[in-house]
Amino acid sequence: MEEQEIQDRKQFEELIQGLIDNKYGCSNDFLLPSTVIGLRDTIQHLAESGKMKRAGVGNATITKQDHAIRGDKINWIQESSINPFEIIYLKKVGKFIDHLNKTCFTSIKSFESHYSNYEKMSFYKRHIDQFKSEKGRKFSIIVYLNQDWQDEDGGQLSLYPESGETQNISPIGGRIVFFRSDEMEHEVQPSHTKERKSIAAWFKN
Repeated sequence: MEEQEIQDRKQFEELIQGLIDNKYGCSNDFLLPSTVIGLRDTIQHLAESGKMKRAGVGNATITKQDHAIRGDKINWIQESSINPFEIIYLKKVGKFIDHLNKTCFTSIKSFESHYSNYEKMSFYKRHIDQFKSEKGRKFSIIVYLNQDWQDEDGGQLSLYPESGETQNISPIGGRIVFFRSDEMEHEVQPSHTKERKSIAAWFKN
């Protein structure tokens, strides 16, 4: 088994064990720094070319913009992407799903992802990722793309387990967070000093 494959498996098991023990998994360096930089540059290019669009709330059928709830701008990542950094990201997430299906019998069939860019002082109020009318989302992941993030920058992901203390996770570049879409309430806190960049994805059956 190659060294990278061993490292990937360790990360996947860390995420799964965290989900079992704490209702969420968290692992650093899910993506290499060079990939994080490439994806962050891609978001910047999308923003400069006007392709990051204001996100809405609701499901695929009914969506509305409500800046009192959510302030990020998004751009969906295509499965057929030819961007080399998106290809690396898509392959790594695909390997994680394969591992989940083999070891946890999760029957995940697909996933969808989008870039998220939170401007300074923007946020996303407490919510869950599963729509009442659409039950396809089973697991959520967030992969962070920020550079040199410090605690004083804010922008933490607050997780609210049903039983347990609130967990605040800093959006450090390369870090991934993993939880059940229909269980874990969560919130994106305002960024105090600079923009906050990430990829959000949902595993679906």
